Amino acid sequence: MGMIENGRNILATTRFLLPSLTAAEKRVAEFVLASPKEVTRMSLKKLAVRCECGEATIVRLCKTIGVSGYAELKSLLETQLQLPAVKEESVRLSTGQGMGEIVARVFELNILNLRGTLEVAAVEEYENACEVLSTANKICFFAIGDAMFPCSYASLRFRRIGYDCYADSDADVQIVNACNMKEGDVAIAISHSGRTKQVVEAMRIAKSRGAVTICITKAGKSELTKYSDIVLYNVTTDTTVDKEIIARRVAEQAMLDAVYMGVLQKMEANSFARLQEVSENLKVNKLPDKNV
Repeated sequence: MGMIENGRNILATTRFLLPSLTAAEKRVAEFVLASPKEVTRMSLKKLAVRCECGEATIVRLCKTIGVSGYAELKSLLETQLQLPAVKEESVRLSTGQGMGEIVARVFELNILNLRGTLEVAAVEEYENACEVLSTANKICFFAIGDAMFPCSYASLRFRRIGYDCYADSDADVQIVNACNMKEGDVAIAISHSGRTKQVVEAMRIAKSRGAVTICITKAGKSELTKYSDIVLYNVTTDTTVDKEIIARRVAEQAMLDAVYMGVLQKMEANSFARLQEVSENLKVNKLPDKNV
């Protein structure tokens, strides 16, 4: 994956976006998923005839998936089909497993979900998020429950480089924060389903107040994405007994970390020096290292 200039996994991205495609695009996407090797040997015209659609539909699907055109689609498919597939069964958690197996599978599950999220990552959306955050007057985070953990961590990191951030866990306070947003501010929301009522309402208000809205979700189309200017997708695999997706917060934190590092690169030349200054001053809270 790391050696491919366009890192998006064609099959993973197509499968993920399938529910949000038009009927004609869906016919093409389903054929790509069912017969990827055959697609690598087909011309654009032949594929259009096979899927009973216009060539423009295929080109449009390519853009939606995140590739420049049909030629790049075939090239990436051919390369990615040679990569070994990781089966979900290999990381499934169940009763009766020993501690060594549990440790290994929890780590492997996190790696699998990070890789899956990376494979559908739209670099242009991350760039857009970094662009608006680099000039933001204020950043507000909206999430409920354990989704606030990556938000709180990201808020702390942005505050260390001088941003005015709000990451309140109380749903009512989040609504208050949204009501006080204005043009030039940025709202960031996390909702795995895209249907968390309080989060959707906070984003609706923030957008109506003129703020730029960014969301992290697994839902291709939802109430949350309706009010989001920039959408970053989190792909997670649920292999737990109680259907609690334990790895999604790790992926969300990695996504926010990537955005943070992108913003840091866009800041003025002395941003790293200022960050180092904050780190040096925080040492007052550390006990002396007796080994020094």
